[in-house]
Amino acid sequence: MNKIEKTSFHLENIFAVQCRLVGANYHEVDRTKEDWYMEYEWNEEAEEQFRNFFADYIHKIKPAQRELYGFSYMRKDDCIEAANMFLLQYGWKTKRVK
Repeated sequence: MNKIEKTSFHLENIFAVQCRLVGANYHEVDRTKEDWYMEYEWNEEAEEQFRNFFADYIHKIKPAQRELYGFSYMRKDDCIEAANMFLLQYGWKTKRVK
């Protein structure tokens, strides 16, 4: 994955959805803070919803592929893998059901 700049248009759209899924105020989350992604939690259902959204977003919106990954075409499997990597790096903590 290319280094993602926090001011990129598509990344900001994606991050806004990520915040919305946990009720976080997009404008108040400080992503310059170390481990900012540990401040909120989501359940496995919300995480899966975000994974599907992310993969569909970058698969269907070619400018998002170019902006985030430098590609003009990504297969759906590539987009799912990109979503998984994003979640590993920047996903909220996941509440596990016992």
